[in-house]
Amino acid sequence: MRARIGIHPIHSMLVHFPSALFPMSLLFDVISLCLKNQCLACAAFYCIAAGLCLGFAAMCAGAIDYSNLPSTHPAWNKASLHALLNVTWFILFGIVFGLKLKYFPVIQLPNLTEIIISFVSVAGLIFSNYLGGDLVFRYKIGFDEQNQDKCK
Repeated sequence: MRARIGIHPIHSMLVHFPSALFPMSLLFDVISLCLKNQCLACAAFYCIAAGLCLGFAAMCAGAIDYSNLPSTHPAWNKASLHALLNVTWFILFGIVFGLKLKYFPVIQLPNLTEIIISFVSVAGLIFSNYLGGDLVFRYKIGFDEQNQDKCK
């Protein structure tokens, strides 16, 4: 089983959303704190919510791809680390979401704990994305060798 739409890998399509939404949530939180703007704190909340939904979909597709990677493959350790780190960041953003959700529908300005967890998670996510890019570009994970000519 492969996570694809036609010959296109779903995981590669979906990862861009949480990779953009989670850092935007941090940016909105920091700016909302500086400007004391509750609307930006609300935007951060919705960025995290969307990032979690799309991140879950990306993780499911990634798990399917990972399950097809033999443990003898030279990229297996890197893929395992990539998966473990992304699950960690996902959980941490879930915690931040939970902290914000208790005030829903009137989202409060973020506290220092939310900012710190988000910052660590975004920094970690950037490293995890680097690992994912390395898996794609160096090890060609996600490429379907038999259909590669159709992509040209």
